[in-house]
Amino acid sequence: MNLRDLQYVAAVAHHRNFTRAARAVHVSQPALSNQIKKMELELGVQIFERTRNDVLLTEFGEQVAEVAAEINGLVDRISETAQHFRKLEATPFRLGMTPTLAAYLSGYFLDMIAELFPDLRLVIVEEKPTELSRMVERMQLDAALISRNSHVMLYGEGSDDALTFTPLWFEPLYLGMREGHVLSGRNGIRATDVPAKYLIRFDIPFGYDLEKDLPASSSDAAERLGIDVRSARFETLCRHLVHCDACTIVNAIAAEQFKRDNLGLAFVPFDGEGSVRELGAITRRQYSRYGVVASISSYIGETPPKGTHGARQAVVHAVTERTAAVI
Repeated sequence: MNLRDLQYVAAVAHHRNFTRAARAVHVSQPALSNQIKKMELELGVQIFERTRNDVLLTEFGEQVAEVAAEINGLVDRISETAQHFRKLEATPFRLGMTPTLAAYLSGYFLDMIAELFPDLRLVIVEEKPTELSRMVERMQLDAALISRNSHVMLYGEGSDDALTFTPLWFEPLYLGMREGHVLSGRNGIRATDVPAKYLIRFDIPFGYDLEKDLPASSSDAAERLGIDVRSARFETLCRHLVHCDACTIVNAIAAEQFKRDNLGLAFVPFDGEGSVRELGAITRRQYSRYGVVASISSYIGETPPKGTHGARQAVVHAVTERTAAVI
């Protein structure tokens, strides 16, 4: 007995006619009749009673037809699932990143996705954390990278969050400035020791606990240091540091890229607690492509971005609980 035999039984049970059933399963009527007779001989019990005008199910046949329909339905579900995931593979994976990540991780993530999922197209979207979370909720993004602090600020610590946070890596914070700056020779610095007269800060937090201990930017910082962060991008501000005495906070991933670019910037690590942020991927609950995020998490655990180390805790939801397949 095989799946084809069960398809024949289900077809005859449905049509109550061998000719119509054969037509439905795309075989000849004699071939279908012979196969069902072989099945009945193999089982030693009759499935159908054949009359001149009708085909009737025996009591045993009723049960066989019910089981056959159930098994055929499961087989159809497998085919439908495969078709669904083939379509997902053809749909780009839209990944949101904050300005402190997007410009410095695009190559890393493109290479990662090419290795993990050669047929999956990656589209990176740069936005601020609040907007990224909204875009994930609205299904405009598959996932977004934000700090755990930003996630908690938006959704709290409750277990019924609208979005799920999957830990990816931990990232130190630096104070960035031009080479030769009065602060550049230090081996480390505490947040409370950063002079306000040099510091330029963005209104949107980066997601580090120590940010609350940093001084506010002085009121005349824009005029004195030559840049107004109300309209400037993070990348623009960091490149501007080379030409003035300003300093700003810079996450490790961006700092590593600026070092590779030889921009003439120096980076002093922050001392004390709160100088490391946890980055993760936010996704919708019951997200159909969570397997992609789980694979990304595993990859990062083995090969984290330069300047970071992989998340210490396991993926929030096991892959087996979220999806039976990757993509």
